[in-house]
Amino acid sequence: MTTHKNVIDDIDLLKHRTTAFEYLFDSVVVTDLQGVIQDWNKGSQALYGYTKQEAIGQLVSMLHVPEDTEHITKEVILTVEKAGKWIGEATMLHKDGYIGWIESMCVPLYDANNRMIGALGVNRDITARIEETERLARLAHYDTLTQIPNRYLVLDRVERLIAQSERDYRKSRFALVFIDVDKFKTINDNKGHLFGDLVLIETAKRLKQSIRNSDTAARLGGDEFLILLGEITTRKDVSTKVSSLVSALGEQFIIDGEAFDVSYSVGSAIYPTADALLKLADNAMYQSKQQKNSY
Repeated sequence: MTTHKNVIDDIDLLKHRTTAFEYLFDSVVVTDLQGVIQDWNKGSQALYGYTKQEAIGQLVSMLHVPEDTEHITKEVILTVEKAGKWIGEATMLHKDGYIGWIESMCVPLYDANNRMIGALGVNRDITARIEETERLARLAHYDTLTQIPNRYLVLDRVERLIAQSERDYRKSRFALVFIDVDKFKTINDNKGHLFGDLVLIETAKRLKQSIRNSDTAARLGGDEFLILLGEITTRKDVSTKVSSLVSALGEQFIIDGEAFDVSYSVGSAIYPTADALLKLADNAMYQSKQQKNSY
């Protein structure tokens, strides 16, 4: 038998839950099965920028970038229905247009007949963590001066292409192009290290602009660069691409208002293994040092 005291206790408990919901640090969003927002706490306002009045009645898709909206909504609802829970990471869209990252957990909501009528999502801002992870990954795989891939990243890509080529040699061949700045120590000694850095930065820029998106321009270290050319069919393909690189590098540099000629030595090799390729391209590059801007 329900007593007056039981009713009072239930009302007090409901009030405490409502207060807890409202003031949770995390965002809590309640939606129906169509993704329409039914409830919204202060944590959601802090995370997304919308007040409760602005959010309730709107589609939850407004909290995601347009390209993610459809698949996230479908994935979450289907997973919640089948597995009883969805946990994942997704991009978020703030009211002011800022894009960040959230870690989210969604659980189903049922009516008195145990029919699913919506979902409750708890969202936490993890933008700082994602950005720090991306920063560390970039430090590990990209050259800090030129902002192009470093030795570790390009050789990892070489190893992947080797594995791919071994699976289907006839359809998948690639080449390495080794590039060295001639007399770079003299440039540093005569013009200063800052000037030398600008030469390296401009070299990387020209290399990057002269290759396809599917190729890779990397700095191995010092004044040495490496180009990874994928989908190579014949030696003529390599010669054509290298001629384009040499032409770009041969144009006069303008650094701090000063016209300056820089020469390079270039060598290339097609396929076998990463170490052998690097050695072959390196040897070819040193042979080319007999002449300026040769290949």
